[in-house]
Amino acid sequence: MKNQDELITQATAIITMGENVLATETGDSQSKSFVNELKFHDFRITALSYLSRVFGELSSYYQSFRTEVTHHTASRTRRGVAMLTAAKRELQGDWLETTSGAVARDILTDMLRLARFQFDQGNHWSAAVICGAILEKHLRNLCLARGISIHNEIQGKAVPKKGLQLTGEAYKKKLYDRQNNKAVISWLELCDAAAKGKHEAIDSGQVKDMLNEMMAFLTKIKY
Repeated sequence: MKNQDELITQATAIITMGENVLATETGDSQSKSFVNELKFHDFRITALSYLSRVFGELSSYYQSFRTEVTHHTASRTRRGVAMLTAAKRELQGDWLETTSGAVARDILTDMLRLARFQFDQGNHWSAAVICGAILEKHLRNLCLARGISIHNEIQGKAVPKKGLQLTGEAYKKKLYDRQNNKAVISWLELCDAAAKGKHEAIDSGQVKDMLNEMMAFLTKIKY
């Protein structure tokens, strides 16, 4: 998979970056060894950004790196390089196609059942808001797995793309057809109205149809 190869290449580059930081190591056996502080922090920020984007901020890779690779010492830097090496190995083992995709879809379908429960209890707007969160997450996972950037670069910062932009780009890449794209756009607009409290723009029939159609969409459109 193209995007998998790109992510592995990026991981390799960051690992090399860490090894270059280690090349600046100073100190002797009687004292703690340090590395260049500026290069260390560049390495740390780049690695955290990568781990967050690929594995998520709740992943063990991101959390371990964030809490353990904290100081510009050689030992902490080596620990960071080791973590990235482990992450790279997992990517080489088809993480995106198997573990990530299967777990993410299971979680999203469980959330969709929660939305249906809210609907059955008469909480139509709550159900629509939950659907919006599910749909945006599914679009991000889909785009990430298929090599589509999920961020815009604005003034040097990575800003997450909105659902409408993601579905437009997914459609252009032919990840799904025109009919699916129109459906996704209508769902996003409905969910946005619910999130903004525009209850007069929503009726229970629309939400019920969305719940039924989204389940089919999650099952059909895979990463």
